Formats: sequence, structure tokens, C-alpha cells
Amino acid sequence: MNGVKQAHQISIAMVLQRRFEETRNVDDITQVISHCENAISLISSGPVPNHPLFFAVYNFTGNAYLSRFTCIHKLQDLDHAISHHQKAVQSTPSDHRDLPKNLKDLGNSYLLRFEYTGDLQDTERAISHYKKAVKSAPSGHPDLLAYLSNLGNSYSCRFLRTGNPQDIEDAISLHQKVVGSTPSDHADLSLRTNNLGNSYSCRYQRSGNLQDINHAISYHQKAVECAPSGYTDCFTNLGNSYLHRFKYSNDLQDIDDAIFYHQKAIQSTPSGHAKQFNNLGNSYATRFKYTDELQDINHAIFNHQKALPAAFNDLANSYIHRFKHSRDCDPQDIDRAIIYHQKAVESTASDHPDLPGWFSNLGSSYLYRFSCTDHLPDVQNSIASYREAAKANGAPSIRARAAGEAAILSSVHDRSQCLTDFALAISLLSEAAGLEQTIPRRHANLQGLSNIVVGYAVATALHFSRANSALEWFEQGRCLVWNQLNQLRTPIDNLRTKYPSLANRFIEVATALESYGTRPALSLPLHTTLVEAIRLQDVTLDHTRHATEYKQLLEEIRALPDFHDFLQPPKASDILSSLPSNGPLVIFNIHKTRCDALAIIAGIEEPLHIPLENFSLVQAEELQAILRFDLLKQREVEDQDRMPKRVRPHASSMLFVLKELWCKVVQPILEALGYSLNPSDRRRIWWCPTGPLAFLPLHAAGIYGSAYNPGLCVSDFVVSSYTPTVRTLNDKFIASSTSSKCTNLLLISQPNTPGLSSIPSTREETHDLEVLMKRTAIKALLLEDSKATIKNVKAEMKSRSWVHFACHGVQDVHQPLSSGLCLHDGRLELLEIMKEKIPNLDLVFLSACQTSKGDLKLSEEVVHLTAGMLGAGCCGVVGTMWSISDLHGPKFAKEFYRYLLEEKGSEGLDSTRAAYALDYATRKAREILGEDDTAFLTWVPYVHFGY
Repeated sequence: MNGVKQAHQISIAMVLQRRFEETRNVDDITQVISHCENAISLISSGPVPNHPLFFAVYNFTGNAYLSRFTCIHKLQDLDHAISHHQKAVQSTPSDHRDLPKNLKDLGNSYLLRFEYTGDLQDTERAISHYKKAVKSAPSGHPDLLAYLSNLGNSYSCRFLRTGNPQDIEDAISLHQKVVGSTPSDHADLSLRTNNLGNSYSCRYQRSGNLQDINHAISYHQKAVECAPSGYTDCFTNLGNSYLHRFKYSNDLQDIDDAIFYHQKAIQSTPSGHAKQFNNLGNSYATRFKYTDELQDINHAIFNHQKALPAAFNDLANSYIHRFKHSRDCDPQDIDRAIIYHQKAVESTASDHPDLPGWFSNLGSSYLYRFSCTDHLPDVQNSIASYREAAKANGAPSIRARAAGEAAILSSVHDRSQCLTDFALAISLLSEAAGLEQTIPRRHANLQGLSNIVVGYAVATALHFSRANSALEWFEQGRCLVWNQLNQLRTPIDNLRTKYPSLANRFIEVATALESYGTRPALSLPLHTTLVEAIRLQDVTLDHTRHATEYKQLLEEIRALPDFHDFLQPPKASDILSSLPSNGPLVIFNIHKTRCDALAIIAGIEEPLHIPLENFSLVQAEELQAILRFDLLKQREVEDQDRMPKRVRPHASSMLFVLKELWCKVVQPILEALGYSLNPSDRRRIWWCPTGPLAFLPLHAAGIYGSAYNPGLCVSDFVVSSYTPTVRTLNDKFIASSTSSKCTNLLLISQPNTPGLSSIPSTREETHDLEVLMKRTAIKALLLEDSKATIKNVKAEMKSRSWVHFACHGVQDVHQPLSSGLCLHDGRLELLEIMKEKIPNLDLVFLSACQTSKGDLKLSEEVVHLTAGMLGAGCCGVVGTMWSISDLHGPKFAKEFYRYLLEEKGSEGLDSTRAAYALDYATRKAREILGEDDTAFLTWVPYVHFGY
């Protein structure tokens, strides 16, 4: 009798369920739940409680609760759904065909509750059950792709909650494979294509890689094209992708398209949805910032208000935009902005990755009101908000910027805490670079971040007479990508002795990370096949997994006894302990608040602080502009330039640039060091310039021409070299102590590089050197013309300890890592050089253009070929700050090597004397060429890096 009643209850429930799907009437789904619960009661009270279809009724009931939740949003329904789905899974036999589906439905319940409550454990449970569904589905199961798609969505949700990059890579990988396996006429193709677009859009919001948002738009467009009637998510997501791209492109068509699709999503939904109104509001607000049309920001506020409480942060942003840009601004708008930013913070979970952004926006609102009112509590609240943003879980770049803002404000308004704020900002920079990214992406992430934070931090530390802190922050915040690469290559002998298996695993992961990081930036054009996209995504996913494991291994090692400081940023005492004894290293901090030098000398306990009281950032920028625009870009050396481009002549004075550098920068430093004129005993000095000073020739500073007297230029006192960081010099100094004189030399010449102008003197240069070496015990190998291929050069460099290039060189202004040396079959690029490890290379002479020029946007990262050779393992490099003369190249090189051979012995080349040899060659060039602008532009660009 009970069986008949059970069947009757279930039959009624199924009829009502079908009607609910058509009408969305809440009464219908409530009756479905009532009849299902009655059926469950009848089964439970029957003679056979474990009815063979018991799990099916539980699962059906759980889905009914889920359906009602989507209508009335009562959390109790979600809890009931999870409870019933759990019982369905527990009562389903392990070999039953419905087990995968029941596991999937339980995962759906957990994921929906996570989206409602933000409880991170629910995503973990959802992922776990989706994985079980995939595992329990036999090969060829018709719903396997749907389960994989659900798993991909759960990874995306967890990524949005935690910011863990591995999750979004897993999501993209799964969605790619699902879309690639879905037939073109499948009913779910639009949904699955939309999911893939969403995952690309999520990654774009973290990476900023334009290719990601282009792919998101492409897949969202495809989802719209094949969307069934009533499916509106694809309109919303396509609109969001256009909105994200507009912020990059500033193409009005993108923002107009975003508004169009967000409007279409609302029109296609009977009552509209809060998120849809918020998205439309964001699009109007973004267009307002571009057009200043008041109607747009009013539309934005109107739609954000309709989206409350899901739009606190965005509504606040719109109020502040209207206050800033409207002519008839309402003072209450800034107050409203603060109120809603506070609500956004208060309503967000403490570990949510959006929290740093919300706190930063609150800090900005307080700061803007302070700028209008000078009300001190506002700036205090701004600092407090930025500090909370820096400490919260979320994107490291947002946290680093927030920490920097807090530090800059506190340096004026809360001085007792500003050094603590700067310490946190500096520590976050390496996280912002992101080991899970390729090196090109790391550089993109650091643009406009490290330059601001590091300079301000060092300036503030020096203001408070904290020279050791200034040195530590300088080292920690400069050359971040080079430091990451060096860290991956650091020997770990002590760890290997005590924990060999852990050391071996660490080296394996570090080696893999180095390989992944130095691969070219991901190139994924829109016409890329899905098969190729999946292959590339698998590489990206593996890269991310290794980055995660590397971080875990560091934590594990640092928890061991005596390893708490393993690969931690060095303390000042460590930095000062390994310096060369034959000269000081001078680092510079050129900042808008002050300009300073720190002289670091072997044997002293603290750097010598030398304020540059008569120099400023503005002056440094002016000198750089004179050199860059008046002298270099408008100069022409007819067919004598070792770079592919030619420029026009212009009469401007290099005398002025060098005199200013001498009087305001270099002379005060030499005086502070107590140096006196002693030509027979000139010590070495290493320069480590930053900002615009990195592009100016400190090594040639002086007063020349008729006003010259001994003691009026830097080379009268010292022999100059450069170094990217203190650690680089220390490492090269230690490495040079074990090297012997070089007896094998590789010469590379390219007088007629295909596609570039002829530089015939390079042939003369290398042939003269070949003849010179024949008189010695040094064996020289010449690779010339077609023999000087990228492959041959790289192979021979690994077996030589000294290499001399005479060829075209170029600093690529658009893609700095593509800068390189032009060989017969292409460019030996900086990124390719960074991959190399050549520990036995003593010196490389780059007789080519622009090899130590660097990139203006990444001045603190020292992105040039000379640094690349140092990174590959070379102890010293001779490079050039700008284009050099082909005509005078042979003479310069010959004098350099003649000094090393004739004055220091012909049994081999000593790289530790390279700086002196370059100084000698420069003096010879000055004697021949004189001291007018043409002469300066010929001999000044040659520089020595390293030890």
C-alpha cells in the first residue's frame, strides 16, 4: 500500500516540477517539495527503508530545494538541498549509473551556497564532489563533459575568492578541453563556450594580458551566436569583456558595445537581476570617465542603486566620479562615496580577494575629501584604510600599491609608522612580479610600481638617518626579476648536506621555474586552433603548479632549524661583508623629495650617506632629455653607426651635460670620500645609478675643453665601472677570485648582416684582434658572416672564457626583452641570453650599439644586454650606452686589448683588469679625437659592468 502512495506522491511532484519550469511559480515548486518529503516519509516508514530508488527521490528533492532557492533566496533551502543530496550520494551503490550525476548535483549545491555565503569550504567540497563525479563516470559517459565543465567553473569560483593563479589555469585548461570535445550542434555549446570566455576574462583581470580579454570576447561572441532562447548570461559576460577591454584600449566602440549587451541582458530577463544592473552601471560610469557626459554618470548611479546591496563599491565609485568631474558638484557625493565604500568593506568576508581593492577605494575617498577640506581625521582614515588593504588577502600588485600609498601619506602625517609601511610595500614587490608569470609579464606588472615605491622608501629611510634600511630596501626592490632568476640559480650546499632529498626536489622545481619563466610571452592569436591553445595552456598550468610548489618548499625549508633565513632578502651586514676591497660602490636614489648617494665601502659597518644637495630629479630629467633628444636622436654618423637606424645632426653641447654631472653629482661624492689627485694610484669605483641618472654617463663626468685642469674629471681620480645591484658586484668579485687568465677568445663579426646597413669596420676590428692574439699564447676563433649564426655563437660561448662581439646591436623600445645582437640569421635576444648559464665566462666585449642603454619604463629593472650577460654568468662586460661609431670601433678595441697584453703580460687576458683597459682605450681616443661633441659621442658610450 505504501508503494502505491509513494508512487502517487512522486508522480504529482514530477507534474508540478514540469509546470514550474514553464511558469517559475514559487507555489508550484513548494508543492513539489511537499510531495517529495511525503514520499520520503512513506519510504522511511515502510517495511524496507533502504528502497532501491530511495537515492533518486532524495536527489530529486534536493534539486527542488535548489530550484526554490533560485526564486526566493532563502539559505535554509540551500541547506536542505545539500542535506538531501548528501543522503542521495550516501545511498547510491558505488557501481550505479546515477552515482556521477548525484555527485555532480551535490557539488552544485555546495557551489551555489558558496556563491551566496562566501564560505570557502563550500568551494573545496564542490571541487571534491565534481572530481568524484568525473572519476566515477565511465569512459564515454554522455555527461562527462558536463561534469568537467562544472569542475572548471568551481575552479574559477575559487580563483575569484582566493586569487590563487593555479585555479584559473586549471579552469581554462578544463574549459578548453570541454569546448574542443563538444559537437557544433550540441545544446550546451553556448553555455560551455561562455564558460571558457569567462575563465579567460578572469585571468585577464589578474594578468592584464590583452590576449586574454581578446579571447574572452571571441568566445563570448560565439556563445551569443549559438545561444538558445532565454539564455542571457552570454549577453552579460560579453558586455563585461568589452568593458574590460575598453579600459585597456580606450576605444569608444568597446564601451558602447558593453552598454548595448548589458542593456540586452536586462531586457531579456523578466525582472532584471542585481548583477545585470550593476554591470550596466559600471559601463556607464566607465564611459563617463572618457566622455564627461553627466548623463552617463547619472545613469550609472541609477543602475547601481537598483543593484543594491550587490553594488556598494561600484555605487561609491560613481559618486566620487561625479563629484570630481561635474561642474555643479554636490558636496554630499563625496560623503555618500565614503559611506558606500565603508559598506562594501563591512559586507565583504575578511579573506576575500576583493578586499584590498575595496579598502584602497575607501582610502582614496577619504584622501580626496581631505584634499578638499583639510580635515585631519580624513587623512588618518585614509592611511588606516590603505594599511588594511596592504594586509588583506588579494592581488599582490594592489596590496603593494596600497602599502606604498599608506607609506607616502604616513611619511607626512604619521611619521612614527611610515618606515613600517615602506617595509611592507617593499616586501610585496617581489610577489607583484609573480614567479608564476613569464619574465615579459613580470616586467609588465612592475611598470609604474617599483620605481615609485623603492625611490620613496629609500628617500624616507635616509631622511630618518636609517642608511642600513635604505641599503636593504634598495637591494630588495631593485632588479626584482634578475633577483628572482639569481635566486633560482643559487647554490644550496648547506641544505643539500643536511636534507639531500629536500634539496634535490627544490633544485628540480627551481630549474623548471627558470625554464618556464624565460620562455617567450604567450602568443595566442585569435586564429589559434583550440588544439594548439590547449597545448600552450598545459604549459602555463604546469608553470603555475611549479610556482605554487616552490612557495610551499620555501615555507617548509624556512621552518627547519637553522634555515629560517633561507633565500630571504639580505640584511645590510650581509651585503657589506662581501665587497671588493679595491674601491667603493656608490648607489644613487634620485627622487622628487631629495637626491642622495650611498657609498658602500669594504670594512665599514654602515653605508656613508652623501646628500646631493645641489641636484634634483628635475635636473636629472633635463640632462637625460638633452642627451636623448638634443644630442643622440638628432645626430648622424654617416654609415658609421652600429645600429640599424640613422638620425639627424644637431649642434648641442655635451660639455654642459658632463659639467653638470661633475659639479652636482660626482665631485661632491669624491670629496666626501676624501679622494685626492694621484694619477699613479687611482682606485676603482662602481656606480649604481637609478631613475634618469641610469641613462647618463657618470664615468665621464667632468669639465673639459679649455677650462680643463687636472682634477676636474672623474677619470683623474678613479677607474669607473657599473653594477646593476650590490649583490651582482659581490657575486662577480667572488667569482673572479677563482678565475685564471683567459687563453681562448671567441671573436664574432657581422659586417654585412642581412637586411641591415653595412658596417665594414667590424671586419677590420676582429681581424686586427686575431692578428694581435697570434703573437700570444691566446687561441682565437673567429665566427664571421654566415658562420656567426645564433646556434654557433651560443655553442661556442659555452666553451670560451672571453667573447668579443663586433656587430649591430639594438635596444628594442617596444619589447625590451627582444633587444639583442644582430647575427647572420637573426637577433640573439636578451630573453634568450637570460636562459643561458655560462659560469666560466670571464668577460664579454659588446662592440655594438646600445648594449647597456636600458629601457626608460623599467629603469629600476636594468633591462639591457650588458645586464643579460652578467646574469648568464659573465664576471665583466664592456657595453655601450648608445650608438657607437663603426669607423672608430677597431681603434678602440685594439687599444683595449693592447693594454691587457702589452702592459699586463701576454700569457693571457685578465678580466679583473678590463676596467683599466677600457680607461686606457678611452684616454687614447680622447687624445686622438679631442673633446668636442662628436668626440664625446664617440668615446663616452663605452662602459664597464661587473668586476
